[in-house]
Amino acid sequence: MSAGSRHRPAAFAATLLTIFTTIFASNLPTPFYAVWQAEWGFSATALTAVFAVYVLGVLLMLPTAGPLSDLLGRRQLMIPGMAFTAAAGLVFAGAADLQWLALGRFLTGLGTGMVTGAATAALVELDSRGNRAHAGTLSALAFTAGATAGPLVGSLALRWLPAPTVFCFLAVAALALGNAFLLSKVAWPAPPAQEGGAVQLRRWRPQRLRVPREIWPGFAVAGVAVALTWSTGSLYASLGPSIAADLVGVRDRSLAGLYAAGFQLAGGLGQLAFRRHSPRLLMLFGPAALVSGMLVSMAGVMLMSPLLFLVGTLTTALGGGAASVGSVAVVSVLAPDRQRGEIISAFYMIAYLTMATVVFTVGLSSDRFGLKSTLAVLTGCLVVAAAWLIWRCRRQDPAAPAPASLEQRPLAGA
Repeated sequence: MSAGSRHRPAAFAATLLTIFTTIFASNLPTPFYAVWQAEWGFSATALTAVFAVYVLGVLLMLPTAGPLSDLLGRRQLMIPGMAFTAAAGLVFAGAADLQWLALGRFLTGLGTGMVTGAATAALVELDSRGNRAHAGTLSALAFTAGATAGPLVGSLALRWLPAPTVFCFLAVAALALGNAFLLSKVAWPAPPAQEGGAVQLRRWRPQRLRVPREIWPGFAVAGVAVALTWSTGSLYASLGPSIAADLVGVRDRSLAGLYAAGFQLAGGLGQLAFRRHSPRLLMLFGPAALVSGMLVSMAGVMLMSPLLFLVGTLTTALGGGAASVGSVAVVSVLAPDRQRGEIISAFYMIAYLTMATVVFTVGLSSDRFGLKSTLAVLTGCLVVAAAWLIWRCRRQDPAAPAPASLEQRPLAGA
């Protein structure tokens, strides 16, 4: 066994921890939004704008970080990503107004943008079995573990700690710095672009993300699926505690924050339960369960039933977990080796663009038309998107590439 092979498990574990740390830091503020809103008196639009600033940071980094990691190596992008995450933790720990929250979210987004494509691609390359779908599943699980732990830790800290934001975000900074140190010490295989020759960094220029034509059908289906999943996830992450408190009647803010943690936990359990199933099956079941859960959640809102809202939340998350695993597996299977970071970055750009658009639009609409009416319209849109996905996946396996072609299409908006 080669030295590189012996050290792959350590690099693989460090990469999983990097994804977890990044997403944990991104979701930790969830239970605190409603508290900050009550203390500082800002609107739902301002709240969702702060949430969307995070996406701006992600999108500034993703188009460059993914392709650059194909050239320089995955670790060379993940370490500075951890530095941005640590800086964001320090900003949040000392935040005293909305502007500091926005800065903290922006720095978190920069860190996430540097890590997301590079770390997901690294898992595929480091997988000991060479199983792309397996690596994609573990990536999705690391995302969900971080997304679950963030609001859960925040909610528990809100109830039990005297200075919850200071403690939690200093812990984030320490975790990110420790993770960066670990990444710097583990042995790492050479990046794909370096094998057989030196990196010609001086000749590299930022460019639009491109997806090979032969994988566009499956890539488009995976993109719609991740958009569906992340739009609901971002709704719970930004406004879930407010929905539970203001529309469903859960008065304890720490308990209201646990709805977001429950959403992420159920999503993670869904990923574990369905990880061995084919991507096509997951892309059929996931959207159907997701919109069924959203309809039940809306019934809970209309009837002010915490129990019904909880059942709908968990069902939505279960479907989202299945669709998330399926979509990541499809992209991991289809992406060519030398464009893996670029294509995974394009995939996550779709996810983050949708997340920002949905959350900010919901915030604007809520201030004008009310949160309940806005949720009803959003649910209708999700039903339409899920119906298209199910129809498309019944016709063709999204993980099957189209006839080979050298032509590539740039990602719209990239």
